Amino acid sequence: DRPVRFLEQHKSHFAKEHLKQTEKMLIQHLQNDSTNSKLSAVQAIWELEQIFPTEPFSLFISPLIDIVKNEQSEPQLRMLSTLALDGLHSDQGDKAIFEASKNTTSKSFKTLCMAISFESNKIAEKDDSK
Repeated sequence: DRPVRFLEQHKSHFAKEHLKQTEKMLIQHLQNDSTNSKLSAVQAIWELEQIFPTEPFSLFISPLIDIVKNEQSEPQLRMLSTLALDGLHSDQGDKAIFEASKNTTSKSFKTLCMAISFESNKIAEKDDSK
């Protein structure tokens, strides 16, 4: 498991100290025109979510939503961004994923968004019933 391996190889304290700097760097990569740069940044965001599950990473929500909503984005980038956005557990992100499921022309992307929206609704219903 990659996040566990990361924690074993690196002191999480060191990484946590540099988290704000890392967030700023990743935002810069998300604003880059290069799809590969964006893919690398989104992958790193997803990994950070796994390593630091209690961090909100709210700086990433808006840029990820922009990618998810953009029909012109590369399909792999949109899908990975959707997974990363889902991992942030934000109402704003959940709404954007649900809206994307209704508005996309891509069948595979629609299926992914619908599955995530369905799962998010089930979790929300469980929380509401407590």
